[in-house]
Amino acid sequence: MIDGNPNDFLNRIYSGQDTVFVFKGIKYWAQGYNRSNGGWHYEIIQVQPLSENRLWMCDTDTIDDCFKAFIEAPIFDGHRFWDIENDIQWVDS
Repeated sequence: MIDGNPNDFLNRIYSGQDTVFVFKGIKYWAQGYNRSNGGWHYEIIQVQPLSENRLWMCDTDTIDDCFKAFIEAPIFDGHRFWDIENDIQWVDS
């Protein structure tokens, strides 16, 4: 991970804190929160260049399930987080 520690990054992702990172020159914003009807929501949105498309979104019953889904999802050009973590720049570490 560029400009940060991948385990610290994942701890922040797990907690749902707003997190900004860059992958392949594109800036993303990640956030997670408790849904008003119960459960957990997490999303990663492309912010620069601005796009209405989400890179990834998850709605589950627990924060643990969302975190596991993030780790296992091939959302980075078909790769999982641990496959490409060296190419991610953590902007707000």
